[in-house]
Amino acid sequence: MSPAADVSDAAQNHIEGELQHPSSETQLSDEEVAVRDACIARIKSALLAQESMRVVNVALQHKLSDLFRKRRAEDKNNEPDKSVTDQDQRFANVMTSLKQLRSEYDTMERMQQQVDQEFKAKLQDRKQEFSERSEEFRKYRRQVAVSSENSRTGKSIPLKVVEQLEAQDSRKEAEVAAVRLENIKLRNKLKRHEQTLRQKEELAEGLHLIDFEQLKIENQTYNEKIEERNEELMKLRKKITNVVQVLAHIKEKLQFVQEENNCLSGDLSAIDAQVGEERDQLPVAKQQRDQLRSRNNYLKEKNGLLGNDALLRDFEQRVDEVQDLKSELTHLQELYSRLTRSVKVQQVQTYNQAVLPLILN
Repeated sequence: MSPAADVSDAAQNHIEGELQHPSSETQLSDEEVAVRDACIARIKSALLAQESMRVVNVALQHKLSDLFRKRRAEDKNNEPDKSVTDQDQRFANVMTSLKQLRSEYDTMERMQQQVDQEFKAKLQDRKQEFSERSEEFRKYRRQVAVSSENSRTGKSIPLKVVEQLEAQDSRKEAEVAAVRLENIKLRNKLKRHEQTLRQKEELAEGLHLIDFEQLKIENQTYNEKIEERNEELMKLRKKITNVVQVLAHIKEKLQFVQEENNCLSGDLSAIDAQVGEERDQLPVAKQQRDQLRSRNNYLKEKNGLLGNDALLRDFEQRVDEVQDLKSELTHLQELYSRLTRSVKVQQVQTYNQAVLPLILN
């Protein structure tokens, strides 16, 4: 392989490495992707031009070799007796032409390397500018998300939710960017193969049919890969749509739960306030209870039967019994009085009956 091919392959590998490993700190916006795609397209165009010039150079070298070989054959047939001096002169002319071709090749290689370095420097500047702007955009987006308020609840979005949304958005953008870059890479590779095929058809007319069929098979394979990538891209887009719908549903559910939580928080605050009021009134109630207890004890001490139903009922029974006994006592006293009077009367009568006859005698 020629040095120009090595330089082209190295530059191509470097660009593909940059495409496959984008910066993980930032994500691409549409405008920045377009700018970077334009830079990559220019680099690809320069690489294709370099490859085309390399193919042209190889073809010219083959033609020059065939021409020298034909001339040597003609010289041998027409002038077999040429002197050594003429051969040396031809050799010197060939070496001069070869030196001139090498000088032109070195000049073209230096120019190509300079162009590659310029494009690499521009690409690095674009990447740096993109990183700075992406970081500014990320900070601005986070600031807007944190400072925004819910239209219903009036509360700001929690930082944890914002970070989760940013992480999810970063993952989805990384997936889309990876698929997009892979698609660009395959398209450019297809263009490069098509360009190489056209150049070989134009410059190498003696290309074998087997090589042509092989290139057609490779082209078909790459087309199938592109179709597969496009299908994967469509699947990812559908997946992103589904994820967005699920995310919207989750946001609505989260908003409903937040509203319910706010209502419950209001009820809890009212209950806490009521508990606080009851707690404040508790010492007063305890004091009143102690006062009533003391008053009750005092009344119990003052009125022993107060509050004791059994003793009150027994007391009532005893009072009734006392009343009955008093009535019976009164009756007995009256009976005793009557009996006493009767006894006295009997005694008087007996005395009269016993003494009066004696007195009279």
